[in-house]
Amino acid sequence: MEARDHLAHWRAQIFARILLVVVLLGALTAVPSVFLAASEGLWSVVVIDTGAMLWIAAIWRLKRLSYRVRAINFLAAAFIVGTGLLLKVGPVSQIYLMAVPVLTALLLGLRPALCALFASALAVLVIGYGATPGTELVGLPEQGLLKGVILAMNFLFITSVITLSCAVLLRHLERSLEELHKSAESLENGRNALQALNMELLATIQERDRSAEDIHQLAFYDHLTGLPNRRLLLDRIAGLLASSARNATLSAVLFIDLDRFKYINDARGHATGDALLKSAATRLLALVRKTDTVARIGGDEFVVLLAHVGANIEGATSTALRVAENVRRTLAEEFEIDGHAYTSSASIGVSLLPKEGQTADDLLREADTAMYRAKSLGRNSIAFFEDAMQADVERRLTMESQLATALDQGQLQMHFQPQFDSQGKATGAELLMRWPQADGSMVPPSVFIPLAEESGLIVRLGLWALREACHALRELAHGGHVLPLSVNVSPTQFRQPDFVQTVRQVLEETGAPAHLLILEVTEGLLVEKLDETIARMRELNAMGLRFSIDDFGTGYSSLAYLKKMPLYELKIDRSFIMDTPEDANDTAIVQSILAMAGHLGLRVVAEGVESREQSAFLSSHRCDAMQGYLFARPAPLAALLALLQADALAASA
Repeated sequence: MEARDHLAHWRAQIFARILLVVVLLGALTAVPSVFLAASEGLWSVVVIDTGAMLWIAAIWRLKRLSYRVRAINFLAAAFIVGTGLLLKVGPVSQIYLMAVPVLTALLLGLRPALCALFASALAVLVIGYGATPGTELVGLPEQGLLKGVILAMNFLFITSVITLSCAVLLRHLERSLEELHKSAESLENGRNALQALNMELLATIQERDRSAEDIHQLAFYDHLTGLPNRRLLLDRIAGLLASSARNATLSAVLFIDLDRFKYINDARGHATGDALLKSAATRLLALVRKTDTVARIGGDEFVVLLAHVGANIEGATSTALRVAENVRRTLAEEFEIDGHAYTSSASIGVSLLPKEGQTADDLLREADTAMYRAKSLGRNSIAFFEDAMQADVERRLTMESQLATALDQGQLQMHFQPQFDSQGKATGAELLMRWPQADGSMVPPSVFIPLAEESGLIVRLGLWALREACHALRELAHGGHVLPLSVNVSPTQFRQPDFVQTVRQVLEETGAPAHLLILEVTEGLLVEKLDETIARMRELNAMGLRFSIDDFGTGYSSLAYLKKMPLYELKIDRSFIMDTPEDANDTAIVQSILAMAGHLGLRVVAEGVESREQSAFLSSHRCDAMQGYLFARPAPLAALLALLQADALAASA
């Protein structure tokens, strides 16, 4: 409520009490006064008192009227009574008129009080000027005007003092009420703000708790399966290393990799892959004790930490092997997801702890190394860590470093193996990488290419091979030879966001003819993001480049992609050519590929041709080109140029 509303309410209360007092006192004093005045024949006083009492009574009873109307009527009644008594009784009755401005200040405020003050003073002046004989006061002049002025001035002075004092007090009261109201409002706002702050702070001791829980969950647990992550696993391994050393007991770590997860995830989508991972996690949890730990450390890799499995190596090894076999067998069972059955075996590496100087990272690395050994044994198997495995890992790391150095220093070489038609004419050549060693030996591509794939060096190797192919095309053109060259492109290299731009840039830099460059890709490229892959192939094809599917028939062969992709040729893998035409199955496969390619208008190159029987069989079935040791071994570009030059001379002769 506003301060002025408080003051108005206060004035209404005061006015109600004044009216009540006036009515009660009037009943006690005015009635006897009326009878006395009547007995003396003062009928004007009788009329004034009676009228005033009736008027005041009416104001008291008519409460439906507004406060201001009732107050004005009350003050008017007081003014008329005072004026009437002043006329009849004389100046002594000024006390009645004096009450009017004071009451006005009390009930209506300063401005109405000033008006009432001057009206009362004017009445005193007028009545004093026209006073009837017999009403003169001792010491005042007899002259009416001067006497009225003196009376009015004295009345005005004393009444002004009382009225203004009352008005000033009321004004201070109003200001005090305003300040009190503001203070109360400020306190209320402060209380509300404090209450809101308390609620906010309370919601913040709760949000903070939830945030802390979320942070802890994100920091130590896998978001998909809810299992401990690598960080929490390493903490628990470190604790187990300490406790196992104190208790003289052995524990074990099982490093688990789902063998076919990537195939399922790529073929069926991430939703299916996620469901399979969660199902695998549930199965693993069901196989271990509460004291053990099952963790997911990334992708399709899980780790089982078995606490205190034995007091000696034989017992610990036996227990760890039994659990690992249960894990392998359980994960090999079919997973049912959305009404479909999926099979995903597991490769498991096992390492025991503690060993002298062994850390949590060391232990996890050992189990990981053993897992890769299990995978190399054909997957769906178990391997225990041996020191020789670590030596093998170290050799791989050394070779990785040496490969990077060889690439930086230009130590790698590019050899060319020509392809021939049934007439013995060279129709193309494939670029093959060679890595010579200081002792004259060569590191086989089957060794360093997978290493480059795992380390990420394959992108740099692929760019180097692409440049070598373009430079070779320029050399061939300079020698007057037009021969298509095939260069291998790994899936990792092909999926680089800037691959198309890189190819365009190399072609522009070297000036090599794009239509003579054939990019060989494997069927593994087609498994993931098929639509994106096809779009990128078409973009490169529009530049003039052609595509060949390498090792056709050994991967994810599908007739569906053959008609969607801008393909130029298929290369039959050497594994099918090796036993042709003696082996009926391989022969049937080769015949089928040749027939299908013929209907689709695709060129076919047979790899690994090493006998005349193979060559004759392929020629009889209209194989477009053959590549193998029967015709030529891979050799430097100079040897290819010499071969082409010899063919050109023979043709001219």
